[in-house]
Amino acid sequence: MKIEFLFVGKTSEKYLAQGIDIYLKRLNRYVPSSIIVIPSSAESGNRKNELKKESESILKKISERDFVIVLDERGQEFSSIQLSGLMNKSMLNSIPKIIFIVGGPYGISELISARANQVVSFSKFTFTHQMIRIFLLEQIYRSMTILRNEPYHHS
Repeated sequence: MKIEFLFVGKTSEKYLAQGIDIYLKRLNRYVPSSIIVIPSSAESGNRKNELKKESESILKKISERDFVIVLDERGQEFSSIQLSGLMNKSMLNSIPKIIFIVGGPYGISELISARANQVVSFSKFTFTHQMIRIFLLEQIYRSMTILRNEPYHHS
């Protein structure tokens, strides 16, 4: 299994980029993982057109066999243990690639949400699209340590 993270737009804050790199390196000890940055279209001010353009770019990166998880505030909330269960189930079902998608400033289009196998919310709070990236990588890393019964997660 492989994990890809599709992020719309660059991570402009240096401290967030450093944290993302740390967790990506840790995660790669368990499963091959990479980040793909989809260019943001958020400069024109036309939300509908921007989401359409971003969606087209995202869909080009996804195959029919990929298990797609979209982060969206309207999604299902998981505990860390439940998320590790979802990861375990994916591995047991021999899913070749899990793709996590984090939208840009305008979120994710309905087209992408419709393609998703799972829509996940991290909280009822609203986080910036850049901050949630480090939270996501940390939680996937935590999932791997839970599955291996390592001492990182304390429940």
